[in-house]
Amino acid sequence: MLGKTVHVCRTGLFAAATIALAACGPSEEIQQQLAQLEIVTAQQDSLVGAVAEYAQVMSEISAELAAVELEGRELMIVAESPLAASRDSILGKIQFMNERMEQSEQRLRQARWRVSQLTSISDSLRTTLESTIENYEDVLASHRESITSLTEQVESLEVETERLASEVGTLENELTEANTVYYTIATQDELLERGIIEKKGGSRVLFIFGKRGQTLVPARDLDPSMFTQIDSREVSEIPVPDPDAAYTIVSMHNTELLENQPDEDGKIRGDLRITSPSDFWSASPYLILVTDS
Repeated sequence: MLGKTVHVCRTGLFAAATIALAACGPSEEIQQQLAQLEIVTAQQDSLVGAVAEYAQVMSEISAELAAVELEGRELMIVAESPLAASRDSILGKIQFMNERMEQSEQRLRQARWRVSQLTSISDSLRTTLESTIENYEDVLASHRESITSLTEQVESLEVETERLASEVGTLENELTEANTVYYTIATQDELLERGIIEKKGGSRVLFIFGKRGQTLVPARDLDPSMFTQIDSREVSEIPVPDPDAAYTIVSMHNTELLENQPDEDGKIRGDLRITSPSDFWSASPYLILVTDS
């Protein structure tokens, strides 16, 4: 419509000029008027072409913004490791679109100035050009608001992600701590000397360790540094230093949860193979084995 209007105006101007030329002859004044008319017409054509180009730019920006907004909505429901990369990608696209819109705004300001400098155009054409430029300015302002809103959402998501990452880290530490267990294997004398076990009256099983009526039990305060630390989720088999030696569990762990069951004297031979780690370690995080040798 805009191009058609300009074409009609241009045709009318040339028609008028042709009539004047036929009536008066090719005087110098008429030649100057024709030259000026050609300049004005070229300016109009250039401006109309520029406005048409702005329409294409606005269409491209709108499509890019729609794609970024869609990617942003998808980002809001992502909760896995590629999150940071996706967020950075969107922020990069937003920055690129901001730069494009700044360029478009500058060109629209130039177009508005060019319209104001045109003196030989009809009021209707001037109104059409100014209205078109105003519409594009409104579109850019709307895009600005959309990008500002999307940027705020991405930044808010970044803060939320950091908070969740902190919570996950805390939970992982707590989980690791909860599944950290300890074991030690040594002779009775070594364990007594290190304060890991002590003798108490009233044995659970009589005659296992020396005097009648006494038994070995874990000390009340145990030092983790005196034990070997393992993760119960990862370790289900505890190696013994001598597979031919006999071992007795002093701590309160359930021996029924071992694949290699103790004999009638409560002795275990070979590596300890735990069938249910979570149940086995629920009795105590400290496993104490006494070797006979």
